[in-house]
Amino acid sequence: MPAGAVLPFWLDRPPEEALEIAGNASRLGYPEIWIGEMLHFDAFALAGAVAASTESTITVGPLAIDLRDPVAMAMGIASIALLGRRPARLAVGASSPAVVQRWHGRPWTGQTTKVEEAVLLIRSVLAGERTSHAGAHFQSDGFRSALGRQAAHITVAAFGPRMTEMAGRCGDRVVLNLVSASQVAAAARSVPVPVAVWVVAGVDPSEEGFDQIRRQIALYLGAPGYASALADAGLDDLVEAARAGLPASDLARLVTPRHLESVAAIGGKQEVIDRLARYEEAGAEVMVVPITAGDPGGLRTLTALAPE
Repeated sequence: MPAGAVLPFWLDRPPEEALEIAGNASRLGYPEIWIGEMLHFDAFALAGAVAASTESTITVGPLAIDLRDPVAMAMGIASIALLGRRPARLAVGASSPAVVQRWHGRPWTGQTTKVEEAVLLIRSVLAGERTSHAGAHFQSDGFRSALGRQAAHITVAAFGPRMTEMAGRCGDRVVLNLVSASQVAAAARSVPVPVAVWVVAGVDPSEEGFDQIRRQIALYLGAPGYASALADAGLDDLVEAARAGLPASDLARLVTPRHLESVAAIGGKQEVIDRLARYEEAGAEVMVVPITAGDPGGLRTLTALAPE
C-alpha cells in the first residue's frame, strides 16, 4: 500500500485544494506528504501550513536547485522541521529549461554536477557547519544557521543513467515520476539507496478525471528527461508528436487508456491496487498522486488506497 501522498499540480483545480488533500491524507494515515512547487504556492509556505495541521512526515520538493541557493533550501527545510516540531525531508532536482530558463531567466546547464554540489552544501548547512564553499556552481562563506543542527534526509529526482547514478551516490533516496514499473525496477537495481515513485492514481474516476491526467501528461511530453522516460515507458508515439510541434491541447486528446496503463494507476479499486503493487514489487516506495477532478480533495481515491 502507498507509503505517502503527493499534493498534485492540477491546473484545473483551486490552489486551496492542496490543504484539503493534505488533511485527507494525514487523517487516513498516509505516513508521508510531499509538497512540490510549480504554478501555485511557494513550497515552504504551503509546507508550513500543512505541518501545522497534519501529523504526517513532510517532504518538500523536488525543488529546482537553480531557483533557490543551497543555503536558502537548507534554511527552509530546517524552518519546517522546527516549526512543525518533527523532522522534515527535502527533495531536489534539475527541473526543466521551461521552468528555469523561461519562467525564471536562469541558465539550465551542468545539471548533474550542479545538483550533486547543491546536495553536499545543503548537508553542510544542516549539520550546523560554518560555510566555506567555493564550488563550480555555488559559493557561500561564513554562514552558520542559528537554527542549530538538523537531520538531513535529501531525496534527489532523477532521469537517465547519469542523473540516477549521481542521485544514488549523494542522496538518501531517489524519486521518479511518470515511469513504468520496469523503469523503477531498473533504477532500484542501479542505486544503493531507496527509490520512491510518484504514481498518478484514480479509483473509479469520472470522465473529467481522465481528462485531468491526459492534460497533465501532455505537458510533460516535450520536457527534457520526462520525454525520454515517457518514450521508454511506451508513450513514444506521443513523444514523437510533441517533438513534431503538436500543441498540448491536441496531444491530450491522443492520450489513451493504453498509454495511462504504463505510467499511472487508474480504474476500479482492485485494479489500482494491483498496479501500485507492481511498483512496490519493482522496489519502490509508492507515493500516490490523487486525481481530484470529480473527486474533490482526492477523498475517494485516498480512502480506497489508505494504508491498513
